[in-house]
Amino acid sequence: MWHIKVPASTANLGSGFDALGMALSLPLECWFSLAEDPLIEVRGEGSGSIPETTDNLVWRTADFLHRDVTGQAFPSGHLTIRSRIPLARGLGSSAAAIVAGLMLANTLLPERLPRDTLLDYATRLEGHPDNVAAALYGGFVFAWEEAGRVRIKSYPAPELRCILVIPDYKVSTEEARRVLPERVPLADAVFNAQRLALWIDALHRRDWSLLKEAGKDRLHQPYRQPLVPGMQALIDTALSHGAAFAGLSGSGPTILALVASEQADAVLNALTRAASEVVPAPSQLIDVTPSYFGAEAVLEGWQWRAGEPMGFNTRSHQTVNNRTFN
Repeated sequence: MWHIKVPASTANLGSGFDALGMALSLPLECWFSLAEDPLIEVRGEGSGSIPETTDNLVWRTADFLHRDVTGQAFPSGHLTIRSRIPLARGLGSSAAAIVAGLMLANTLLPERLPRDTLLDYATRLEGHPDNVAAALYGGFVFAWEEAGRVRIKSYPAPELRCILVIPDYKVSTEEARRVLPERVPLADAVFNAQRLALWIDALHRRDWSLLKEAGKDRLHQPYRQPLVPGMQALIDTALSHGAAFAGLSGSGPTILALVASEQADAVLNALTRAASEVVPAPSQLIDVTPSYFGAEAVLEGWQWRAGEPMGFNTRSHQTVNNRTFN
């Protein structure tokens, strides 16, 4: 039986629209064994709403890659999917499913494809490289396209906690992209380019004091704010209580704050209070670490890389019962 783990991911990180991504310690896991008849089971997040048929995104992706390489359908078998990644919340749930499907198919190909080829497939299927690159490689990634190929630069993730405010409503990626303008003022493009460069400098020098400025954005968050009530208030609350960075995770509605361990409790408590006041739906607050591991596929019973478990560490879960907007 094959066992596959893929981390959640956060993308954009303020100024890094469609370029920056980071893996998070919330996994999607799959177990697959060959069998005469296909059987798909979904547990955890998405159970009851995600198809348990060959239309399932993990299965469809595996079948797509297998057909593209071999000309034959993906072999029949039993597939169990268990995910802790909330759907349509800006945490890379579809990216994780696509990467899981590619990893699954790759285990059964006559000759396995390298990870950079899988990244090209993943980007083609997802539409942009930031989430899928983080899910594949782990840690922190800077992705760009060059001569029709996706390139990435990998960095160790910041040594910071990741506090997530996850409202109980969805924002689809398609809807979040529809609200973006086709053209932006030159001043806004320059503003973001400067701060994206500052992000990369902060990663090189491991200077998290730069992230508050590096994370400022004019290209996507202002346009998506109407889709995410309370967004700016939550960002301001996190920063004013000691967060190094706060911003929209992916296309939202999750808000991500990067926080030093000694400030985590203060930021978590402040965001709990703020969410109860400004978010028009119940919210879950989760404090996790970055995932330093990307997607992995092993035979069940084998040890993970270097004999170590994947770094999936969730410190606390809280639920906030919020007021409804008038």
